Amino acid sequence: MKQLYYLSLFLFSLISIGTKAQNGSKSWNVQFENQKTFIQNKGQFQINGKTDNHSKVLYAVDNGGSKIYFTTKGVTYSFLKKWKEKDEDGDREQPQKGKSHAEMEAAEKQMKFATDVIDMLWENANPNAQLIAEDATPDYQSYSVPQKGAQPINITNINSYKKLTYKNIYPNIDIEYTFHPQSGIKYTLIIHPGADVSQMKMKYNTSVKINESADVLINTKFGNIIDHAPISFYADDKSTTITTKFIKTGKTITFKIGNYNHSKTLIIDPWVQTPTLPASNGVWECERDGAGNVYIIGGDTPMKLLKYNPAGILQWTYTTPWDTSTQDWLGTLATDLAGNSYVTNGSAAAMQKISTAGAMIWSVTGGAFDEYWTIAFNCDQTKLIVGGTRIAGFPLPNGDGMIFDINTTNGSVIANKVVGYDRTGFLGINDIEEVRSITSSYNARYYFITLDSLGSFDQNFAACPGSTTMFNINDTYHFGYKMENYRPNNGNSGICAIKANKNFLYTQNGTTVQKRSLTTGAVITSAAIPGGASTTQLGQNQTSNSGIDIDSCGNVYVGSSNAVVKYDANLVQLSSVAVPFKVYDVAVSIGGNIIACGATGDNSVNARTGYVQQINMGSCNPQTLVCCDANICTAPTVCVTANAFNLSAVTPGGTWSGTGITNAALGTFNP
Repeated sequence: MKQLYYLSLFLFSLISIGTKAQNGSKSWNVQFENQKTFIQNKGQFQINGKTDNHSKVLYAVDNGGSKIYFTTKGVTYSFLKKWKEKDEDGDREQPQKGKSHAEMEAAEKQMKFATDVIDMLWENANPNAQLIAEDATPDYQSYSVPQKGAQPINITNINSYKKLTYKNIYPNIDIEYTFHPQSGIKYTLIIHPGADVSQMKMKYNTSVKINESADVLINTKFGNIIDHAPISFYADDKSTTITTKFIKTGKTITFKIGNYNHSKTLIIDPWVQTPTLPASNGVWECERDGAGNVYIIGGDTPMKLLKYNPAGILQWTYTTPWDTSTQDWLGTLATDLAGNSYVTNGSAAAMQKISTAGAMIWSVTGGAFDEYWTIAFNCDQTKLIVGGTRIAGFPLPNGDGMIFDINTTNGSVIANKVVGYDRTGFLGINDIEEVRSITSSYNARYYFITLDSLGSFDQNFAACPGSTTMFNINDTYHFGYKMENYRPNNGNSGICAIKANKNFLYTQNGTTVQKRSLTTGAVITSAAIPGGASTTQLGQNQTSNSGIDIDSCGNVYVGSSNAVVKYDANLVQLSSVAVPFKVYDVAVSIGGNIIACGATGDNSVNARTGYVQQINMGSCNPQTLVCCDANICTAPTVCVTANAFNLSAVTPGGTWSGTGITNAALGTFNP
């Protein structure tokens, strides 16, 4: 009996026009830093630790590891410092004999912590004094507040202000708080006619002293809070100064004022500086929505999601529940065209969906042994494909590279798949296979990079049984388990190092960008990245920069340690734009613009500066995906005498054609 082998191909027709985008949009640059605002408390703030300030927090200055709380009774300073002990036994970057991946990660996450809480209470103050907020900012705050034994809750539409005023804190005395232009908080005592300044008493719960510069030094575990010596003048005559100084009695500070006209309003104008704690204020990833709004994740205590409009004006700040001080390793970001953002905690796996208005839609926790490091949408953004890890035991394997198919409506895992190129690594132990970068493509296929491999798989994991991974090769990049040049304290993190269009696959490793075959992953051509950097330790590479994207004309944009570089499809350099930071991510936006973000320094630097920048590089429009799974699976074997039957496609719709097709709509095939 004759047998017939056939292949079925599901066809769509799609017309796409790659037009040159308009170049009228404005370039802008924003530095990521703690906002100088007083944030309304709607339940997201509370004083933790030993405190004498038991009144409700009404407003707070939120600087991550350090916070300043304002209540009707006074002001409380809260400090949290975290640091990582040096490994006395050597470099933990390499797998260690006798230790599993889980044991290594547990060791990596061991952090040291110290906290301190300093109260300053208004002694014998008016219990009915009002605390009034003024000069509201146009943006707003949203907080994801952790709950013990439950998913976080979201408090949103929180207002921020530039000024706080204690009205009538003592008879005829007001106190205004604003932000000093240099640093710290400036407080202004407004002494109205009839006031008795001697009633003003600031009582601390720690030792204080007055130095030779007449400043008050308030002792903390992390250095002194400095209340700078005040100057005084009349409200209507700043040129006339009145001698004023602090007086210390035990832990209480009062004011001594020289002779002045008590019929006039007197201004006493000191300012306070708090100790500076280490802060990783880098920007780790950037995205854009269909309207050109920009979304970033940055910081580490905790990680925050921010939205800017196309002109670079901040719209809102969403504070995630994930914080390196709680031994989390921060994850990744993806934003869809509607402006919904998906933010992950890398380890342990968790994810939140945040609306374009900055409100949490859902929050889920992943598997107990899973990690989420990188995200790509499918063609129509109805689900997410997340690259990460599933931690396993010792000796084999130490950590599997995993792909998770995520439902965008609720964050549930629909399916998962082990990926990675197996090879024996350090001390004869299999290398850890964490997926660090992932991208979708036109043909409903995904491409990924692990520490040492490059591979592809189909959108529907079960579409072609036995051939889900279309290719899986050694990428020769040999990325290190740790990325010390990158994220804060993260032993591992996602990088933005792979992108595909309908013609080619492009990858970068910090120093080189490569054009590859979509079908085999083979390198077609490569080019050096000007200013690109990577360090090598024991044969493992740690990239210092990342970021790659492609516009609809096939131009490729890559981040270096000091610039964004534009290439044509053949990796011929067309232009570059210098930036004051190491680029970690780039995204093609509308209006000819490229969004770039990153940070100065590396994770050995206590204070890093993060940036997000919109650059007009004359780019074409962002590319759009063809929502068609046209992959051809291995054909079944049928006899030529078999009855006609209907073929099935991975993606429904369209029409069938070819020899043997008797019904184009149903896909009826007659052998």
